[in-house]
Amino acid sequence: MKDKRQIRVEIKAALKAMGPEAAAGAGRAACRHVVEQREFTEARAVMIFLPMPGEIDARDIARAAWAARKRVVAPKVRPGRRGLMDAIEIRSLETDLEVSGWGIPEPTCDKPFDAGELDLIVVPALAFDRRGNRLGRGGGYYDRFLQRAGDRPALCGLAFACQLLDELPTEPHDRTVKMLATDEEFLRFGRREN
Repeated sequence: MKDKRQIRVEIKAALKAMGPEAAAGAGRAACRHVVEQREFTEARAVMIFLPMPGEIDARDIARAAWAARKRVVAPKVRPGRRGLMDAIEIRSLETDLEVSGWGIPEPTCDKPFDAGELDLIVVPALAFDRRGNRLGRGGGYYDRFLQRAGDRPALCGLAFACQLLDELPTEPHDRTVKMLATDEEFLRFGRREN
């Protein structure tokens, strides 16, 4: 099996090769898969992520959530606290966001939303596998946040099909996702026995 570093290099190259029109269409298709699921339709509070360059765009999920009168939250890195982020409620993609120093849109507000009140968290990753494992970008922000969120929210990965691999290397602290939406398919994962 390839190591994490090698997988990150290969996936980043595949994402860089994807044209903007293809990426936009694939993002819309993956988001449609999410909003068709029971976990989305029954949710009252949904957390999306805001795309960094080369990442799939989850903002259509926010638009669908607002149309269904759901609360939407997005991540914001805590200043001066490396590796920690909060969920912040947003009500608009136009007025409630600003671009951070890392070039990622973040909420302008600083008031944290209680992670335990989230029903669905849409999770990014550099890669996912067919067992629900995820490989992040290496900062640990989502690993720490998902630990604080507990077991209540359903976790749904969102990625381009090129980010889905058969198997990823894992570590004991890694959290798996319950579902994964790509532009080509929607997968559900059962609980694994240790």
